[in-house]
Amino acid sequence: MAYKFNRIVRASTIALAAASAWGALPATALAQNAIRTAPSVRTGVEEIIVTARRRAENSQSAPLALTALSADTLEAAGIDTVAQIFDLVPNSSFGGGIGGDLQGLVSIRGISSLVRIIGVESGLGFYVDGVFVGRPENFNQELIDVERVEVLRGPQGALYGRNTIAGAINIITTQANDESVGVAELQLGNYDLRRLRGYVSGPIAGDSVFGKLAVGYVSRGGFVEHASGGQDLDTLEMTTFRGQLRVTPNANSEFIVVADGLIDRGEPAFFETADVLFVADPTEATPFTTNQDQPNWLDRDIYGASFTANIGLGGGTLTSISAYRTSSFDAALDDDKVPFRFFVDFFSDDVKLFTQELRYSGSIGENFTYVAGAYYFNQAAESFRPFALGDFLTGVPGLELPITQTSAVDTESYAAFFSGDYDLSERLTLSIGGRITHEEKNAVYKQEDLFVGIFPNITFVGSTSDDDFSPTVSLAYDLNADAMIYGRFARGFKSAGFNTDFSASATDLTVSPESASTFEIGLRSDLLQNRVRFNAAAFTTDYKDLQVSQITGSGVILRNAAQASISGVETELSAVLSEYLSIDASLGYLDAQYDDFPACPVPGFAAPSEVKANCSGNRIVLAPEWTVALGVELTYPIASLDGEWLVRADWNHQSEIFFEPQNTNRLSGGDRSLINLRAGVRTGAWDFMVWAENLTDETYVAFADDRSAIAVPLTRAFGAPQTYGVTIRARY
Repeated sequence: MAYKFNRIVRASTIALAAASAWGALPATALAQNAIRTAPSVRTGVEEIIVTARRRAENSQSAPLALTALSADTLEAAGIDTVAQIFDLVPNSSFGGGIGGDLQGLVSIRGISSLVRIIGVESGLGFYVDGVFVGRPENFNQELIDVERVEVLRGPQGALYGRNTIAGAINIITTQANDESVGVAELQLGNYDLRRLRGYVSGPIAGDSVFGKLAVGYVSRGGFVEHASGGQDLDTLEMTTFRGQLRVTPNANSEFIVVADGLIDRGEPAFFETADVLFVADPTEATPFTTNQDQPNWLDRDIYGASFTANIGLGGGTLTSISAYRTSSFDAALDDDKVPFRFFVDFFSDDVKLFTQELRYSGSIGENFTYVAGAYYFNQAAESFRPFALGDFLTGVPGLELPITQTSAVDTESYAAFFSGDYDLSERLTLSIGGRITHEEKNAVYKQEDLFVGIFPNITFVGSTSDDDFSPTVSLAYDLNADAMIYGRFARGFKSAGFNTDFSASATDLTVSPESASTFEIGLRSDLLQNRVRFNAAAFTTDYKDLQVSQITGSGVILRNAAQASISGVETELSAVLSEYLSIDASLGYLDAQYDDFPACPVPGFAAPSEVKANCSGNRIVLAPEWTVALGVELTYPIASLDGEWLVRADWNHQSEIFFEPQNTNRLSGGDRSLINLRAGVRTGAWDFMVWAENLTDETYVAFADDRSAIAVPLTRAFGAPQTYGVTIRARY
C-alpha cells in the first residue's frame, strides 16, 4: 500500500510540475476560459467536425457508418478508457480475452481477431492524431486529453489501408493553441481506485509557438481475490503522458511534434481457471477468486514520437506525418491458478514500428475535392515465450522442464491512395477512392519441447508477398439541408499471418490474407430544427478466407475458414427533448455466420452432440446478435453557482456470444445488461460527480477458452464487477 501511495504522490508531483510550467499564464485568459466553458441551455444536438475521411467536415456529411463522440459526451458518460467507448457504438464490443489489454480483442460488425502472437494482426486500424499506434497491446489507453473520438464501421481500406476490415478508430486529442487551458481530475472509488489526470495547454512564445502537456495515473486493487490471502489479481497501475509542441510560423503552415508514453505495472488476472484436471479447488467454481501459488505480473511499456507538417500549397494542403513507435511487454502467469506448481508461463513481445504518410488535399473547380497520397510501413516484432511444467514431473524441487518458443516477424508495406468527391448536382455527390498496397512479411519461428513431449519440435522460416487493391465507391443524395441518404461499397484486406503460437503440427503455419467487401445503404439526418439526430445503416458483408485462431486440446490452430456472410442493421439516435432532458441511443443487429468452414477445430471436452465436421451455419465468434445502448441525461440550472445539476443513466445490453466456431455452450457468454449511473454538479470551473458502474453487480463471461493440452479444459475472463466512486474535476 505504501508503494502505491508513493506512486500516487509521484504522479501528483508530475502534474503539479506541468501546471507550474504554465504558471505565468495571464489570469484574465484563465478566467475567460472558465466563462466560456460554463454550462448553457441546450437547444440542439451538438455539431461535431470530423476528419474521418482525411478532410474536415461535419460528421453528418460523411457518407459512411460513423460514430462521432465529443469530449462532452465522453465526460458525461464517464468514459475513461478506449475499451469503454465501444459500449456506445452499435454492433461493436471490446472483449476481455485471456490477454486482456494485450490482445485488444475488438469486434465490429462481427469481424474480430484473437491476437495472441506476433504472427497475427488485428483487423481494426487504431490511430491517434493521424498516427497508427501499432499492435493490439497499444489499443486500450487512458483518455487523458481527448477532443473527440471517431469510430468508422466496416472496411476502410481505401483511406486507412491494410488491417482495417472491421473498421478504424481515430482518437483526436486537444490541440495546443492561443487559448490557455488547464484541466485536472481526481477519481476515488472502491477497490482502492485512484485516478489522477489532467493537462495544461497554451501559448509558449508569442502567437506562433504553443505547447501542451497531459499526464495521467491510475491505480486500483484487484477484482480477483486470492482465496488464501495471497496476491489479488486484476489490479491496475498505469502512468500515461503526452506532450505536444505546435509551431505556426505563418497562416499557411503548422508543424507539430508529439511524444507520448504508457507505463503499465499492473497484476492482471489474464483469466480464471474454471476446470483443472487432477486438481479440485473451490475457486474453480467461484468467479473473481483465485488460489494460484505463482505470481502474475505485467510490465508493459509503450512510447512514441511523431512529426506532422501541414503546409498550404497551390490552393490545397500538403500533409506529412512521420512516426516511430515502440511497444514491449514482459508478463508471467500461473496457468493453472491452483495451489500446486503445475504450469508456469512467461511471455515477452517487443515491437518497433516506423510509418510515413504523405498526402495532398485540394480541389479542382467548385465541384471536385480530393485527397491523394502515399504511405510506408515498417515493423519488426520479436517474441520469446518459455513455458515450464512444475517440478512434480522431475521430483527435484526447482528443476522444471521447459518448452520454449521464439519468433520474429518483419513486415514492410508500401501504398498509394486516392479519394475524391464530385458533385454531380447540387444534391448528388459521387465519391470514389482506392488504395494499392504491396506488402512483404518474413517470419522465423522455433518451438522446442526436448523433455516433455507435449508439442513437436519445430523450426520454421517463411515469407509472404501480397498485392491488394481496396476500392471505395459511394453515392450520396441530400434530401434537404439536414438529411442525406447514401449507398456505399468498400473493400479491405488483412495481412497474411503465421502461426507462431504453441502448435501441434509443423505444417500449415502460414495463412493467407483475409478480405471483406461491404455493401451499405444509410441515412444521416438532423430533424426538428436540429433537436433530433437519427442515423441508420443496413449492410451486407462478404467475408473471405477468415483467419481463425483457436486454442484446442492439442495446441493452437491457425487456419483460413473458407467464407462467411454478415448482414446487419445499425441505428443511432440523439435527441434534446427539452432544455433539461436529452437522450442518446444505439441499436445493432447482426446475422453473422460461417458459410463454409470444413475441418472446423473442436475444443476439448466438447459434447459430441455439439460438434460439427463443417461449421457452416454456425455463428461467427464474438458476434452478438443484438447490441443496445441507451443514455438518459437530465440537467437543471443552479443560478448561484453558474452551473447545473446533472443526472445520467446508461443501459448497455449485449446478447449471447460464442468464443469458438463450434458454438459450444461451454465456451460461450450469455446475455448481459449493465447499468451505469452518474449524478452531481457541473459548472464552468469545476465538477463534482458520484457514480456507479455495473450497478446491479452482474457477473458475466467476457471470454473463455480451452487449454486441455495443458490439463486446463476451461478458462474464463469476467467483466468488471460493481464499482462506484466520486470524480472531482477543475478547469482554470
